[in-house]
Amino acid sequence: MSEPTDADLHQHGREISAVAAAHPHRAAVRTGDATLTFGELDALADALARRFVHAGLDEGDRVALLSRNRPEWIVTYWAGLRAGVTIVPINWHLEADDVAYVIADSGARAVVAEDAFARHVAAMPASVILRVAVGGPIDGFESWTTAVTPGEPAPMRQRGTQMIYTSGTTGRPKGVRSASQASSDGAAVARGMLALFDMHADTGDSMLAPAPLYHSGPSRLCCEWPLGAGVTVHLMERFDARDALSLIDEHGITHAFFVPTMFRRMLAVPDRDAFDVSSLRFVLHGAGPCTVDTKKAMFEWFGPVIHEMYAASEGPGTWITPLEWLAHPGSVGRIDPDRLQVRRDDGSIADTGEVGRIWSRSVSGFEYHGDAEKTAAAHDASGEWYSVGDYGHIDAESYLFLAGRSAECIVSGGVNLYPARVDEALASAPGLVDGAAFGLPDDDLGEIVAAAIVSDGTTDEETLIEAVLAHCRAAIGAQLTPRRVFVVEELPRSDAGKLYRGRLTERFRST
Repeated sequence: MSEPTDADLHQHGREISAVAAAHPHRAAVRTGDATLTFGELDALADALARRFVHAGLDEGDRVALLSRNRPEWIVTYWAGLRAGVTIVPINWHLEADDVAYVIADSGARAVVAEDAFARHVAAMPASVILRVAVGGPIDGFESWTTAVTPGEPAPMRQRGTQMIYTSGTTGRPKGVRSASQASSDGAAVARGMLALFDMHADTGDSMLAPAPLYHSGPSRLCCEWPLGAGVTVHLMERFDARDALSLIDEHGITHAFFVPTMFRRMLAVPDRDAFDVSSLRFVLHGAGPCTVDTKKAMFEWFGPVIHEMYAASEGPGTWITPLEWLAHPGSVGRIDPDRLQVRRDDGSIADTGEVGRIWSRSVSGFEYHGDAEKTAAAHDASGEWYSVGDYGHIDAESYLFLAGRSAECIVSGGVNLYPARVDEALASAPGLVDGAAFGLPDDDLGEIVAAAIVSDGTTDEETLIEAVLAHCRAAIGAQLTPRRVFVVEELPRSDAGKLYRGRLTERFRST
C-alpha cells in the first residue's frame, strides 16, 4: 500500500500524524515551562476525536471552544479537524450572555470550556450532548482527563473546519461559514503559505503565537499550518511585550505573528535593545491598521523581515512584502483587479486616489450563519463579490491604502471623513502613547471629528491637547483636525489590537 500523500493526510485532518510517526519526541507546543511533543499531541487529538465520535457527533456538527491560549485549545482544534466537526472558537472576552448566544446560535452539540469561564457555560441548551472541562472541574462537565482516555484509533472522516464569529461591535456576533474546499486545494494552500513563510521544520524553525487563537488568522497561521508541517509553536497564554522578546531571544524563534498593538508595546520596552531578535526571518502582522511611523520603527529594529496581510474572516485580501511596503509606506498590498476592486457607491470603479468601498471576489463562498439577509447585503448583485464595509483607495501602481470602515465614516457638513488619516497623525504626535479618532453628533455639522488620546505622562493635559491639535493641523489640515480631544487612560481595544471605535462615541456623545 502506498504512503498517504499530503492531500490524503489533509483530507482527514491528520498531518500531525505523519510528523508524530517520524519525530514523536519533537516539541510541538511549548508554553511556559511545559512542552507537548508531536507524539503526545497526535495521541491526545486522536483520543478527543474518538470521544467526539462516540458521543454521537456527526460530520459537520459544531463544537464550541471557550478557552484561553493553552495546549488543550490546540488539541481540541486538531481533534475537530480529525473528527470532521466544525470548531466554533469563542472570544473569551465576551460576556456570559454573548457566549450563550454563540453556543445556541451555532447549534453547538458539544462544548469544550476552560474552568475560568464556568459561569459563562452554567446553562447549556438541550442540543449540547457533550461537555468537557479544561483546567479544573465544571459542574455537569466531563473532565479533560476522561475525554482524552486512550483507546482505539478515531475513525477516518472527512476533514473538519472552523466557523469564526465576528466581533459583534454592531450587534450580536455572527458566524462566518465558508463553503467546503477540496482537500487537494486545502493542502496546496497550506504548502503555498509555508513556502511563502520560508518555514522548514527540519532546520529547527519555530513560530511564536502571541495572539488569541480564537481569531481565524492566528488559528491557521500560528497553529494549523506550522504544526501540520512539523514546526514547533511557542504559545503565549496572553501577550506581554517583554515576555515575547525574551522568548525570541532565549529560543532563537524564527517566525512570529503580531498585531500593531503588540508592535507599539514592544517598542515601548525601555531596554528592548538588550534582547536579541536577530533570529527572526519572517514576521507577519495583520488584524488591524498599523501606522507608518510604528512600522518604520519596527523595520529599523527587526530589519526588512515584516510582511503584512489584509484579510477578514469572510475571505482573503492582500499581502505586501517588506520591500514593497518600504516603496509604498502605508499600503496593505497591490491589488489584482480580478479579485479586489475599489468602487463608488453606485458600483462604478473608483479613480486612482479616490476613496471607495473595497470589494473582493469570493474564492470559496461564505454565508453568515442563520442570517440570509446579512449574507445578501454583503454581496453585490452578481453574488460573486462581497464587502465587509472597508473603504480605501489605490495609488498609480495599484497599491491599496485603507481609509476605514463604512460604519466609522464621519459625515461632517456633508463631507465624508475617514478616521484612519487622523489616527496616523495622532500616532506621530508628541507626548502620546496611543490615540484614535471617532465621530460625535453635532447640531450644526451633523458630526464632528473627535479624538481620544493616551498621554505618556510627560506634560499636563492642557499643554498636551494644544500640542496634539497643532501637530494635526500641520500634518492633515484643519478639516480633519479633531474639534474635541479627550485624554483617557487607555483605548478600548481587543487583544488582537482591534479598536472598538463605537465605544468611544457612546462614551463621549453626551459630554
